[in-house]
Amino acid sequence: MVNGNVSKKCKGVKRAPAKESKPKKDKVLKEIYNRFDTYDHTIHAVAGEVEITTQKIGKALGLSSTDLNKEDHNIYKFFQGKTQAALSMMIFNTLVDTEDNKKLFKRAFLLYVQKCFLLPTSAPNVTPRALPMLFDLENTRNRNWALHVHNFLLEEVAKAKTNHTKSVSGCCYAMLIIYFHETHFGKNSRDPLAQPPWIQY
Repeated sequence: MVNGNVSKKCKGVKRAPAKESKPKKDKVLKEIYNRFDTYDHTIHAVAGEVEITTQKIGKALGLSSTDLNKEDHNIYKFFQGKTQAALSMMIFNTLVDTEDNKKLFKRAFLLYVQKCFLLPTSAPNVTPRALPMLFDLENTRNRNWALHVHNFLLEEVAKAKTNHTKSVSGCCYAMLIIYFHETHFGKNSRDPLAQPPWIQY
């Protein structure tokens, strides 16, 4: 084929199907996002209605769902405006030889995980919403990470729909995991394979 024209010799030869521009999972994720109602926190799909709750996000991602701790303004100011690249360099270059360096490493890592997965955005800098989770390292595991992810996701989906943007920030994969879990196992399954964290399967 030259310049889009098929020669006579090639007549009857089947053309290979064009490759999809986007992976199938991205199309499913977009459909789930479009059918997610931020008013009642529910995905209204043909397969059924799936409510997205803080508890379900916790089970889907294996996150804690207890109350948040108070902010530490000094830590906030230090990490404010950090980029993903800066956090990456901080993680790899910090020697964990002292207690202070250990805390610096942990906070940089927590912020990096939020930037890349839990609170992803298209902006190069981390969202200020991620910073309060760095304050009390002793209680990191006991924080309400699920609520943290849930609130950010609701705000970003609502913002994207209002502004009619093609992309949305936030952990949309949490919705995808919950949707597939409930449409496959049901809402109150006792199947051993259906136990949290649902991301494991």
